[in-house]
Amino acid sequence: MSPSLIITAYSLLFLLLFSVSLFVFIIVRRLVLEQRKVQFDRLYKQIEKDILEAISLLDPDFSLGVARKYGRHRAVLTRVLLDFGDIIVGEGRDQLRIIFNQAIRGRCLRGVASRRTTKRLQSIRLFIIFFDPVDSAFLFRLLDDKPIIKLAVINALARIPSPETMRQIFKAFEEDTGFTVQAYFNIIFGLGSRTEPLVKAFLNKPLPVDKLGLLVELVGAIPLQTLYEDVVALAGHPDKEIRIRVARTLGKLLIPKTVDTLIALSSDGAWEVKAQAVKSLGRMKNLKTLDVLERSLFSPFWYVRYNAGYGLAEIGEEGVRRLKEVAGQEEDRYARDMSVMVLNDMIFPGEAA
Repeated sequence: MSPSLIITAYSLLFLLLFSVSLFVFIIVRRLVLEQRKVQFDRLYKQIEKDILEAISLLDPDFSLGVARKYGRHRAVLTRVLLDFGDIIVGEGRDQLRIIFNQAIRGRCLRGVASRRTTKRLQSIRLFIIFFDPVDSAFLFRLLDDKPIIKLAVINALARIPSPETMRQIFKAFEEDTGFTVQAYFNIIFGLGSRTEPLVKAFLNKPLPVDKLGLLVELVGAIPLQTLYEDVVALAGHPDKEIRIRVARTLGKLLIPKTVDTLIALSSDGAWEVKAQAVKSLGRMKNLKTLDVLERSLFSPFWYVRYNAGYGLAEIGEEGVRRLKEVAGQEEDRYARDMSVMVLNDMIFPGEAA
């Protein structure tokens, strides 16, 4: 047999053995994983049963017994604590906290230092659920970590809104330079009116447009009506995105003293600002805005006309009278058509052309 045939035969034999080995490996691995899942599910149900009993009994000694009993099965116990931790509150969570401190806390401390991001996030989540004030300083140190870890810690701190934790949250917000800035909206919004002093202070800082705009939106979303003057002060901001948000926020706060600011913004050079200012003027339902809203029906921009039309409709009888007048004129067919559309929509809601 020639050398080339021998080489070919050995090559084919190697490929055959490799393929068979790979196939066997896949089958064995699948069987092992399925067996592990069966064992995991069985143990999960056992732990779940005992934890439900611990929550029912509210006996610290029984909870400590559960922790000792399943301390060797930390992965499954961790999963059960994560599943129950967010839905159990009050004294029931205190029993879960006893189990966590006894069996899992040490592992979580090591997990926070892990190189695996998923493991670190899981550990931080457990610290969030079973937070102890003594862990505050420990969590503060994690604010210098990578953005995803930092954001998880911020969420943890938001659950314990003390003056110090709120200062840390706003400090992190100010220093954030990544794509997570928008996430702070929900975090700060969840803290509610207690953020007022910090929001006021930060509105007067030289922040980037995205951060300043987020704070302006928050004033209207929470809402923080006492900060309307700080918002009004930004009506002349050089960036149109800030002016848009100022107009939107004033339309949510609905403070009569801000009508003049909105009237000024309705003459802004950017049509987007005009459209938002006109919309907010309509929400004010102030007769002082009738002339501005009527003039805005003649705007070359569709959204300005649209918001002006529905703004007049919101004002009531006098606004409807103005709409009828514009609908009857012939000089500007776009203003006429918009007025007709709004009037028809008032008669047949949802069926406007």
